[in-house]
Amino acid sequence: CSSLVPQVVDIHPMSSEAEPRTSLGSEVEDLGDQTTAQEEEDNKFMGQKERRRSSAVKMFLGDYLGLGTNNTVLKLFAKHGDKKVAFSDFVIKVNRRLKMQKRVLLISDLAIYNLDPSNYKSKRRISLRDLGSVCLSQYSDNFFALRIPSEYDYLMVSGKKTEIVTTLLQQYQQLNGQPLTVIFSNFFDYRINSDTVREIRFSKVEGGVSTQLFTKQSRR
Repeated sequence: CSSLVPQVVDIHPMSSEAEPRTSLGSEVEDLGDQTTAQEEEDNKFMGQKERRRSSAVKMFLGDYLGLGTNNTVLKLFAKHGDKKVAFSDFVIKVNRRLKMQKRVLLISDLAIYNLDPSNYKSKRRISLRDLGSVCLSQYSDNFFALRIPSEYDYLMVSGKKTEIVTTLLQQYQQLNGQPLTVIFSNFFDYRINSDTVREIRFSKVEGGVSTQLFTKQSRR
């Protein structure tokens, strides 16, 4: 069984246009011109997740950091058999102590890499065969969770979450021959280790999206 620890942490992620940073500011939605309800509905990612108007016209560029020719990354690929960089960019990882860490997220044809941004050395490699699902809210925030049933999960923040999830869908399908599960919910769990689960909850507030984290202690 599990129980909620009576500690709630409010976190307000950065704007989708901002460069990832370790101190998080308030996230405010783009105001711009008014859109109709139908336009907003048509603009939703996979028909589920709200998007800012600026997100609808973004181009997917893939390897933003040019790691396809980086020697450190090429050595990693030679060791594990990866063939190409499908996506690379800076992201924020929310660690188990609720600290915001700048990381490089690299997606290859075989795996997901968490790289040190200072030298591109691998801190963790997750085979795409081990990826269980991806979770996002239905609002226009920048959080997403990578669920890995055989290990522990990741909670990350990126203004390019739509491209990240789209790339994962494509690479997972090509490797496994079946679609990746994508869950859209305004609250979901993710595991930070074998004993502890966190629940993240999203709610709309004036000017943006509020995010709260609850820690659950699992008892064996």
